[in-house]
Parts: sequence; structure tokens; C-alpha cells
Amino acid sequence: MYSFYEYLTFFVIYSFLGWCAEVIFNTINTGHFVNRGFLSGPVCPIYGFGMVIVVFCLTPLQDNWLLLFFGSMVLTSVLELITGYVLKKAFHTSWWDYSDQPFNIGGYICLRFSILWGLGCVMVMDLIHPAITRFVRWIPVPAGEIIVGICLFFFACDFYVTVAGILKFNRRLKRLEEVSNLMHELSEDIGSGLAEGALKLAETGEKLRESSSQWKAEAEQKREMFRDTIEAKQEQMHLSAEQRKQSILESLEEKKARLAQLSQEYERTLQEKMPVRLLKAFPNARSERYNEAMEKIREKISAKKKKTDQEK
Repeated sequence: MYSFYEYLTFFVIYSFLGWCAEVIFNTINTGHFVNRGFLSGPVCPIYGFGMVIVVFCLTPLQDNWLLLFFGSMVLTSVLELITGYVLKKAFHTSWWDYSDQPFNIGGYICLRFSILWGLGCVMVMDLIHPAITRFVRWIPVPAGEIIVGICLFFFACDFYVTVAGILKFNRRLKRLEEVSNLMHELSEDIGSGLAEGALKLAETGEKLRESSSQWKAEAEQKREMFRDTIEAKQEQMHLSAEQRKQSILESLEEKKARLAQLSQEYERTLQEKMPVRLLKAFPNARSERYNEAMEKIREKISAKKKKTDQEK
């Protein structure tokens, strides 16, 4: 059995090794470095938690590879399922998605990766964990406690900064969604203004034609009276049209000012490291509320990267 200090040390070590494995796996797949992981530092805590759970629950079974494999597969899959669900509910974002994989559950887990986790845990428990245990026990406990304490402190700071960054990013996504809605409203206002003007013009022409026909049919003595009436109506329609025009222009100016403000926030979002890093680390991330805005930022980042690569 292991002490509480040893479990904490295993958590730190496996969090780092898990991050290394993610970086290597994605570098092979993409051909370039991506800082994988939920946190900014070189750690993936889900790997640390996963291995601590496996070590705690399955150490008595480590000589039975079959039981170790199935036990590891179940434990790590349950952890991944719970983590994905909690992160989605907390931040309204799916950070990974296995929906395109066969035998998946809600996109959180799938059979393919569950098997890989099981095989990986068998390999780690048989080949790597004994060496890590010897290394941890070789370090003097007082020194080890200080090192682990410092690491956990930085973990906590990183977690706080990351959570704050994600919440801020979600607010920026909301702003970008407002930009899209405002642009739609602007086009609607301009289009409806043009349509209303055209309809009013046609209506005025029709009324004038009707009035003209009526004048011809009526006696000459009523001509002056009708002229005054028509002129009064024309003046009234002109004033009403001017008022509508002014109202539309004021509304457009307000929306343009708001659009300019939101566009500036959007540009600042593209300059911030946190959202860019997260979207690179989780290319399949989907926002429940503002996915259209997230996709626009992802496209902008991709276009910017292509431009940078071409300049090189």
C-alpha cells in the first residue's frame, strides 16, 4: 500500500507524463506542436487522477493482466465520462467529442479509446509504475513533500487562471454572437427601409394617379379644392417619411456604434493567448450556446496561421 504523500506524488508525475503522451500523440497526428491539456502548464490532471485511481483500486490485480486491463478500461472510461460531463455543464462547452466514433456514449467516451486506456494502464502498471515507485521512495520525504506542495500550488493557480480565462472567453463569445445578430439586424433594417420606401413611393404614385383620374371626372370648379387637399396630403406624407427616415438613421447609427465596440472586443479576443491555446488544444470543442461564434474564431485563427506559414 502507498501513503497519502506517495499518491500525491504519483498524481503530479502522471499528470506530467500524460501531458507528454498527449503532445507526442498529437504531434505525430498533426505534424506540429500543440500544448494539449485543459491547463496552461505542462500537465494533464485527468491522467494523474486516472492513474492514481488505477493504482489505488487495481494494484492487487496487477499480476493478472486480463483483470487489470478490463478494470483499467472501466475506471478510466468512467473518469473520462464524468470529467467530460462536468466540464460541459460547468462551461457549456464539449471539450472533446467522440460522436463520430462507433460505440460512443454521448460523445464523451468511445470503445476505441477505452481499449487504448486499458492497454496503456497495463503497460504503465507493468513497466513504468515500479520504476516511478522506486524513484518516489528514493527522494527524501521532507524534500518530496516540499516539491509536491509547490507543484500542487502551481496546479491550483493554473486551474484558477484557466477557469477565469474560460469564463471570460464565454463572455467574449456572447459578444461575438451579438456582433452577428447586430449585422443581421443592420441588413434587415436597411432592407426593410428600402422596401418601405419603395412601397410608399408606389403607394404615393398610385394615389396620385387615382386623384388625377378623379380630377378629370370632376367638375372644373372643384379643381382648386382638390389641389389644396393633395398638396396637404403630399406635405404630410413627406414629413412622415422624413420622420421615419430620421428614426431609421438614428437606429442604424446606434447599432453601428455598438457593432464597432463589439468588433474591437472580438479583435482583442484573437490576441489573447488563453482562448487561442484552448481552441488549438481542443480542436473539436463545441459551445452549447455560442458555437457559431466559436467556429468563427477558430476559422480566423486558422486563416491567421496559414498566412503566417506562407510568410515563412
